[in-house]
Amino acid sequence: MVLFEVIIPIFAIMLCGFLAGRLALLPSNGGSSLNYFVYYFALPALLFSSISTAPVDQIINVNFILANLFTVLDCFALTVLLFKVIFKKRFPELSMYAMITTYGNTGFLGIPLLVAAFGQDAAVPAAIVTFIYDLTIVTLVVLTFELKKVAVEEHNSQAKFLPMVGWIVKSIVLNPINASLLLGVTVAIFQLSLPEPIYVFTDVLGPAAGPTALFALGLGLTGERNILKGKNYRFSEFMTLLSLKLIILPLVAAYFVYIVFPLEDNLWAMAVIILSAMPTGAVVNVFADKYQTLVKQAPLYILATTIISIITISIILIIIVG
Repeated sequence: MVLFEVIIPIFAIMLCGFLAGRLALLPSNGGSSLNYFVYYFALPALLFSSISTAPVDQIINVNFILANLFTVLDCFALTVLLFKVIFKKRFPELSMYAMITTYGNTGFLGIPLLVAAFGQDAAVPAAIVTFIYDLTIVTLVVLTFELKKVAVEEHNSQAKFLPMVGWIVKSIVLNPINASLLLGVTVAIFQLSLPEPIYVFTDVLGPAAGPTALFALGLGLTGERNILKGKNYRFSEFMTLLSLKLIILPLVAAYFVYIVFPLEDNLWAMAVIILSAMPTGAVVNVFADKYQTLVKQAPLYILATTIISIITISIILIIIVG
């Protein structure tokens, strides 16, 4: 039942996008334009609408927040440990490997997938998960690389530290997804009354996020097949990263939401697990380029986790929903 009601419709939309690119009905690079539409317009509208009208006790859910924090921090630390001991990697490169295994494609794929599968109620926990992951992982990665720069250049630490903090805050707060979350939380907590046209606007625009993002993902895959032919990686590292991202992280998430910090709302528990199972997010490639670390490997890991996650996410949905 779950297979027909949830999984097949979701991946059928992705298949439509893939076929559109494969049959040249649309240019494969058209997925980028669709993604920008989702990222800067449709998804922020959906998240703001959902969170601004959510009960405050849902937004400030201590167990939910702790479960996400412990999940991402534990897997971040596990990746660092494995790649330090087994593969003899060094800081700050280690933090980039950890970003690959913990930073998921929650914005373009995770939130739209949850909304498509479980309705608009899933947007609230999905948005909070995304914000926690952004805040935690981006901060850790930026800190490790920037502190390394300070040590190497031997400049005054305070002079370098303040711009670094500003860059972190700007990266997190000005992110359209996080910005819509913060605005929505502000409206909800202070119970602000907004003009009705604002909600009409978000209610009309928001629902386009899910199907558009899924279609764009399928369309984009047709233009990235050549990445798999590259030899810029070690197979043992490749398999370790895939296992940590698509198997270990969801298992750790399940442990925390069901055992350590049990959640009363099963939808919120499922949101944590499913979002932790998302493939590596494209933002990782941005950081790889910025810090010139794993520049050639990052696109491969993103594409590989995206393709394989079609199978792993389906299995997870069948297990936790069925």
